[in-house]
Amino acid sequence: MTVDLDYKNTLNGIVQDIMRMENVLESDQQEALEKIGKVIKKETQNLLPKSDEAGSGYKHMRDDIKVTINGKRKKTGVTGVTVHGGKLTAYKWHMLDDGTRNPDGSIHTRAIHFTSNAMEKAAPQIEKILDELIGRATHD
Repeated sequence: MTVDLDYKNTLNGIVQDIMRMENVLESDQQEALEKIGKVIKKETQNLLPKSDEAGSGYKHMRDDIKVTINGKRKKTGVTGVTVHGGKLTAYKWHMLDDGTRNPDGSIHTRAIHFTSNAMEKAAPQIEKILDELIGRATHD
């Protein structure tokens, strides 16, 4: 009795499946990154305190959050999403996130760590978006 193992056809089929998955992931990544950016932005807005300040020219941090889809990075080839403060409020983010102290050591601004807390709250939603993306790639 003789058994022949034709592994070359099997490996070629696996390579073709992986290439197809890569194409699906690449074509759908922009949409997934936009969804992820919106989720993080929403969670960040929910964690930032509301302001009583109103007036012309005043922009509150929660109203000045920008989402940027980054192109492929040269070194890593990775595409990503950045959620950051807008032009008018970006410089304030580290002060509210990390807090500030007076010269005598007393707390001037209490740290609220809104960036890391927003990422923690957004993690399950981000995971769901990524699971859907991978599901489309593997079941296409």
